[in-house]
Amino acid sequence: MTAPDLGGAVPTGGAVPTGDAPPATADPLVVRFRPEARQDFERRAARDPARRGRAAIALALLLALLVLVPWVAVTATQGFEPRGLVLLVLFAVPAALVVWGRRSLRTGTAVLSPVAFVVTADEIRFEPLPSANSALADAPAAVWPVPGTTVEVRPSWAVGDRLVLRRPGARRRVYLAATLDVPAATIASRISGG
Repeated sequence: MTAPDLGGAVPTGGAVPTGDAPPATADPLVVRFRPEARQDFERRAARDPARRGRAAIALALLLALLVLVPWVAVTATQGFEPRGLVLLVLFAVPAALVVWGRRSLRTGTAVLSPVAFVVTADEIRFEPLPSANSALADAPAAVWPVPGTTVEVRPSWAVGDRLVLRRPGARRRVYLAATLDVPAATIASRISGG
């Protein structure tokens, strides 16, 4: 069996554009976090809760010793008195610290999504942005319309350029330019329509 003769034409696999076709829209700009930025985030997210948990447990042991040693000394010298049990109520603070510390040690690490956000012709779709510090709130996923969104690249001598996205009535989004795989100037020109 032989292949059909195409008369020298090579099939392209795509549709041939016609005059009736709608104009092509710009491809979405997918902005990803660099792999080393994700690894650094995950390392910090795993390290900080463990440090806090160990510190809380150590503080609980210290407080327990500060309460227990005087209680034992008073009980040994003056004999047992029921009102001496009131001192044992102070063990609630170290117990609470131990519970919080163990919870911090068992906390799962936050994982940074590979995609930071996607810019299309009419909207910006943000992925949820977890915080490496469990005491700070995570930034939820959001969709902003491009019109009305301002973008600026702010230089910083401490951390390098920062990409700042703002929208009235919404929490601003700040990204370190060095953590993104697309240059900040490219993102800014795409959002501002340039």
